[in-house]
Amino acid sequence: MTKLIIYLKEHESIALKTLAEQEYRVPKAQASLIIRKELERLGMIEEEQENSSPSKTERSTKGN
Repeated sequence: MTKLIIYLKEHESIALKTLAEQEYRVPKAQASLIIRKELERLGMIEEEQENSSPSKTERSTKGN
């Protein structure tokens, strides 16, 4: 994994910490998620598939 240093203004850092707390993440993980999602949105990288838990559709169809 590559280490990256990102400089934020104080209000940006506070906003990141606030969002991280709301989503039960540490700020480093929140920043990583934000960057990854933006790169996906721009088509720079492929979307990551969440393999750890089945989707809502998969859960609802397994009971039928």
